Amino acid sequence: MAESSYDSAPMMTESVVVSDRNSAVDSSAAYSDQKVIKDGWVRLQARDARVASEEITAIASRYHGRIQSFSLTSDGMRDGREQFSANIVLRIPSHSFEAVMEEIESVGTLTQREVKSRDVTAEYTDLHAEKRALENQVGRLTEILGKAGTVEEILKVQSAIDTAQLNLDRVTGRLELLESQIDEATITVSVREGEPIRIDSGFSISTMVNTGIAAFLFMIGIIIVAIFALLPLLAIGGIAWIILKRRKR
Repeated sequence: MAESSYDSAPMMTESVVVSDRNSAVDSSAAYSDQKVIKDGWVRLQARDARVASEEITAIASRYHGRIQSFSLTSDGMRDGREQFSANIVLRIPSHSFEAVMEEIESVGTLTQREVKSRDVTAEYTDLHAEKRALENQVGRLTEILGKAGTVEEILKVQSAIDTAQLNLDRVTGRLELLESQIDEATITVSVREGEPIRIDSGFSISTMVNTGIAAFLFMIGIIIVAIFALLPLLAIGGIAWIILKRRKR
């Protein structure tokens, strides 16, 4: 009897897998919402990388995000001042991705922007189905293990449980990682120091006054240079005129 009892165990195990997969697929509608992983890259130029970094981290905090990594590097001296660059990786709630990107881009002068979206709905649904099937498989095999009558049966069923549990752990880990990437978008920000490039939108009174003063001073400078350039000729001409006048007397 013990032999026939074990012979039925593998057949039961196989039927559990097929049945559970079918039921899991039938319930996949519960996970039919679109699942998207969002990633963004931003490169900025700012006067002070340290100040810009503080502003960026404040933006992340305001949107309930977090700093995954941060590095500040010295780029040496320039014009008597030490230059820095910063690299920041942010994890932001996905629903705030666009708003955070826009605010970060306003911190300095935007030099590069890249956004990528990956639809993982199918993978997400398949992993949920596989996880449910493996959970049921482990449960059924555990029931069979309790009914095993020989050491050989126990060892074989336990081996099947170990394999199923290993696959379950793998699928669970992959699913947790995927859910984390779906729930939190990743934004990578690079900040380099330099004078931001600004484009004037129009004229202002102060600009016109400054331009007028500069033009006036420029003309005065030209007149002074011309006078100094003509002084030697005037002196020679004056001396010649005095000599000619004396000879006429």
